[in-house]
Amino acid sequence: MLKKMAFNIGSVSAVLTGVMVLASLSSILLGRVMDPTEFGEFGLIRTLILFIAPAVIWGQDIATARYFSRHDAGLYRWDLAFRNVMVIAVILIAVSLVVVDIIYHLEFYKLIALFFGTFFLCYILLFSNLFRSQQRYNQAILMYSGFKGLFFFFLLAVYFFAKISVLYAIVAYISVIVLMGLVDGILAYRTIPIGPEKVPFEMHKSGLLLMGVEASISVISYADGLFITKLMGYDYMALFTATAVPAQIFAILTRAGKYVWVPEFGRQKGVRFRQLNIVVAVIAFLLLVFFLVGAQPILDFLYKGKYNHGAALLRVLAVVGVFRLFYTLSSSLIVGQLETPALKFHLFNTIVAMAIYLGVLYYFILRFGVIGAGLALIVLTSLRMIGSYVIVYLYRGRRS
Repeated sequence: MLKKMAFNIGSVSAVLTGVMVLASLSSILLGRVMDPTEFGEFGLIRTLILFIAPAVIWGQDIATARYFSRHDAGLYRWDLAFRNVMVIAVILIAVSLVVVDIIYHLEFYKLIALFFGTFFLCYILLFSNLFRSQQRYNQAILMYSGFKGLFFFFLLAVYFFAKISVLYAIVAYISVIVLMGLVDGILAYRTIPIGPEKVPFEMHKSGLLLMGVEASISVISYADGLFITKLMGYDYMALFTATAVPAQIFAILTRAGKYVWVPEFGRQKGVRFRQLNIVVAVIAFLLLVFFLVGAQPILDFLYKGKYNHGAALLRVLAVVGVFRLFYTLSSSLIVGQLETPALKFHLFNTIVAMAIYLGVLYYFILRFGVIGAGLALIVLTSLRMIGSYVIVYLYRGRRS
């Protein structure tokens, strides 16, 4: 089983690596050719889209992966279920945009871009998780993350034929998301049968339970950038975005692990959890040493000295990445295998950690500046990691 997981995670990691390298190249290109204020403006729009979509989908993306990994999707009207999910999502998107406009006072075209980007990203989340439930991991991860890599080629086209501006960058980004949403939908309808049975409320119910977790995760994932922009301005948002690019290696591993672990833990009960922890520990240690030693040379190479003052922040983000690796392993076991009481405890742990994080994040940014966002993430990820391992211990016992 461990060999199968390692193969799946390795193949997904390879696909994710390709996508994330291209995504990182997009950020590097924008960081080089745009001034910090423009880069920060684009970073805010991108962050808002990635933040709002998982929140308004009310947990139905993960519910789709969870339910159809145990039931044959070809027996159900998953298409009708998705339409019903999106009706509610559209209402929530509209409400979200009103709140965003009150906070950030965005131009009208940016609000329109946010609507279309968020709407089609919701569909991407649903379709990719449907494929994920069928163990088509590489295809699923391309359906989910492909737009991030494709964006680089759109940017190159803009770069060669016109000067990259905030408007052109946003239009390119939204165009890629819309295109991938349409392609994902066509693939789903052509390759996954649609059955006669209505999707039971059981799936949506589990999604409602997971909604709190997913919404909290969205807040946790993107609150730093949103707070930095509001409290410190676009220039510091640009610094944070640029510094986070090298640390994407941790994001690649955590996303690949979660993509494989959740459905695999759901199928197989005899999980060698301790051995998996040892593997994660070795990988985490090697990556941590690499970033602690090479933070400044890495930033200097990527941005020609433009963001070298972010070296300390990059080292902090590397520590955050280590905690996230362990949290991803333990939380994947909880979501994929454990029953409702453990999920409720997991939800409680996530919400409590999020509440603490928001307060700490606000205070640390005001007290320490942009590096305070990284320090707040250390507090957050350590709390979530400890809480998730406590849940595994309580509800799974000492079995390895």
